[in-house]
Amino acid sequence: MRLHRVIGWGILLLLSFIPIFLLFHFGPAKELTSFAETTQALGQIAALVGVTMFALTFILSMRLRFIEDLFGGLDKVYIAHGILGGTALVLLLFHPVLLVLKFIPADFNTAAAYLLPSSHWSVNFGIIALVGLAFLVGITLYSKMKYNTWKSSHEFLGLVFIFAVLHIFLVRGSASRDYIFNGYYAFATVVSIIGLGGFSYSLFLKNRIMKEAIYKIDSIKKKNEMYDIRLIPEGKPLKYTSGQFIFVRFYNENLSREAHPFSIASKSNDPNIIIMVKNLGDFTSGLHHLKAGDKVAIEGPHGRFNMTSKNKIDQVWLAGGIGITPFLGMAEDLKEKKRLHKIDLYYSVRNDDEFIGFNSLQSLEKTDTNFRFFPWTTNKRGRLDIKEIEKNSGNLKTKEFFICGPGGFKNAMKEALIGAGVSEDRIYEEEFTFR
Repeated sequence: MRLHRVIGWGILLLLSFIPIFLLFHFGPAKELTSFAETTQALGQIAALVGVTMFALTFILSMRLRFIEDLFGGLDKVYIAHGILGGTALVLLLFHPVLLVLKFIPADFNTAAAYLLPSSHWSVNFGIIALVGLAFLVGITLYSKMKYNTWKSSHEFLGLVFIFAVLHIFLVRGSASRDYIFNGYYAFATVVSIIGLGGFSYSLFLKNRIMKEAIYKIDSIKKKNEMYDIRLIPEGKPLKYTSGQFIFVRFYNENLSREAHPFSIASKSNDPNIIIMVKNLGDFTSGLHHLKAGDKVAIEGPHGRFNMTSKNKIDQVWLAGGIGITPFLGMAEDLKEKKRLHKIDLYYSVRNDDEFIGFNSLQSLEKTDTNFRFFPWTTNKRGRLDIKEIEKNSGNLKTKEFFICGPGGFKNAMKEALIGAGVSEDRIYEEEFTFR
């Protein structure tokens, strides 16, 4: 795991486990000599750590630059967001189960007071929060809903968190009368501010505080199911590095105003931004409504997927389908950046009609002796094979690899490279697939 991810995860875990220290340092002495005392303590730990993790997921979703730097890319931040949210759910599910174990089988009535709706509103709020969180996390993991619907559903997480806040503030006055620790309400207040603050920023304040760059559509070209959209700035152009991605909001009467992520296909800091968009049948199915002159708002840039590295060793770029997009901008940068290391680009598509930027890449190969282009069509040659890459590019262990494309392509390539002895620290990819 790269250093920046170790630091990011270290900070997350440290913050998440602070309540365990508070519980044992400022709470009543816990001997844990009996089954009841042990399950009670574990139930409290599950609740305190779970709700802290739940609050931190809202901070991770704010798309703040310093958090992205900590993890080495926004895709890594969203992976952490998903893991933290899932872990929070598991811990919170165990919370009531562990608390009631001490009452079973002696007192089922008291156990039921923890698990079933009753006159104790603290318990009711906790049940609502737990069921709501389980439902929202479940549809995230197992549904294939459209991006807009999925994003709208996530806005209900704020409401779920409010019910969780009500539960943690009322818990000492209703079903559970056990002493927790000195300063518990201060802890609950801080957790509430973190969670509700992060949620409120993302939903209400972000677009007002963070000014988006304003562009307009200069031209649109369509080939098969692929749109080549050229954007020109109306004010100060965005600063970015090739390989990064942006969130784009199209102002067209036939499209939603929701921002969607797209990789940049332009060279670094080019005032005019090119994005390549494939019609996948969701939001992208309405792109035929776009026209020259439409206003566009851009947030970003995000991501750390770029050929620049400290190692300065030979590189192999592996692109599958629409995954060629960031490499097109990186290839444009090669025309202006002097370097000694070599770069081989393997570009895999199903058939010849799906190639994008083919002529430009061939032209670069002719003028740059340190760049080689290997087009690959799977309907003629089968899947791109690691042995073919090694045959053309030589010893794989001495190179860096950049992979972009559909999930199946990326996973297959990464697994094959690691199996061939390539260190995972030399494999770069945008790991998170945005809906």
